[in-house]
Amino acid sequence: MSSQVAPPAERDTLATDLDDHALEPVPTNRRKSLLQMIIVQIGWNISVSSFLVGGVVGGGSSFGAGIAAILVGNLVLVVVSTLVGLVGYRTGLSSYLAARAVFGRHGAVVVSLLLGLLAMGFIGVLMDTWGGAVNKLLPAIPSWVFVLAFALAITSTAIFGIKGLARFSAIAVPIEIGIALVALFKIGGMEGGFAEVIAHTPAVPIGFGAAVGAVIATWVTGAALVGDVTRYASRPRDVIISSFCGFVAGAGVFETISMVSAMKVANSNFVLVMQGLGLLAPAAVMLVLALWNTADNNLYSASLAFTNASNTLGARIGKPVWTIVSIVIAVLVAFAGLADSFLVFLNIVALVAPPFAGVLIAHFWVLARHSSGTELLRSAPAVRVEALVAWALAAVLSKVTDVLLTDAIEGLVYGFVCYALLGWVLKRIKPMGAPEPAVPERDES
Repeated sequence: MSSQVAPPAERDTLATDLDDHALEPVPTNRRKSLLQMIIVQIGWNISVSSFLVGGVVGGGSSFGAGIAAILVGNLVLVVVSTLVGLVGYRTGLSSYLAARAVFGRHGAVVVSLLLGLLAMGFIGVLMDTWGGAVNKLLPAIPSWVFVLAFALAITSTAIFGIKGLARFSAIAVPIEIGIALVALFKIGGMEGGFAEVIAHTPAVPIGFGAAVGAVIATWVTGAALVGDVTRYASRPRDVIISSFCGFVAGAGVFETISMVSAMKVANSNFVLVMQGLGLLAPAAVMLVLALWNTADNNLYSASLAFTNASNTLGARIGKPVWTIVSIVIAVLVAFAGLADSFLVFLNIVALVAPPFAGVLIAHFWVLARHSSGTELLRSAPAVRVEALVAWALAAVLSKVTDVLLTDAIEGLVYGFVCYALLGWVLKRIKPMGAPEPAVPERDES
């Protein structure tokens, strides 16, 4: 009786998918098509947060101001995502390998562990929150059953890296768009139609700046880590187009639908709105898919973070193992019953991730813009103190000042300015280590 063994090519492909180039630049022959980039980016940005922020904007804005706030906020995110995403494309590095080039080999360990643990804490709290909600709707199903089932589901896609995310998004995105359009059609068919929405006057206006800030703050962390996806892009334009589609056609459209529903029925809870429209079952499907989109992307990024940190510390543990470890961390957080800490985790992530993106952009677009990913990794110091100082300083400044629309944008700008200035001053005073040789950039034609 002969055993069935996968052909060598098939085994190599599976191993490559699981490893996902976690510790090396993505080679040219592994880059993905524009369509795959668009699908993954839209799937990444369709989340429960889109429904929540749309409700907030709808409850405190007129129709015209709400549309403008959603558009402006998401265009800002497109710019951030493009700047970070082009770094991923040009170098082929994940966010955490890029962090090694910026913060140094050991400095990046701190970044990777912090962002990875926060991501899994956030997902654990999210699972605990929705596990409790499912238990209230269906008391026969204990919340821990939902947590475990959901953990298995998101692991099944995240463990296969970019291929797993793309395959799930290819299924989920059309379903989500279809459900959203049905809901919008039903809302338009209600008495008064969209005329009432267009004439909506908020009882308690929140102001245009606050509305734009809410849109930006919701997804600036995702924009900061988008290099984990765009390192697979084939051309610079693919990064720009997929970022636009992800934030404007993805998050923006769903925020708009949620905003319209909030204006029409004076309720920012999208699930209750869908229930009132007789669409409770589709709403449940939408929520599960949106949660899955959010969670498996966070799990994917966390596994890359831990793989990078462990490799630097001398532990040769592969990304598939860290994917399992990451989801175990999330499940333990969920079982700890920290649902009430959801906003705490969200605020901490929003405090530390934007300055990280600002430092990253400054390094690759100002201080080391002519170097390749391989050369940057090879020449990275043990610790780049000025990068860590700029990151910490930017986080503190964003918390204690009130200059721009939101702390998240302040952190991004402060991170960029602080690191660019520190790096420039130190280079003028005394070169830090061996100079990074300039190498020709890849032909982008």
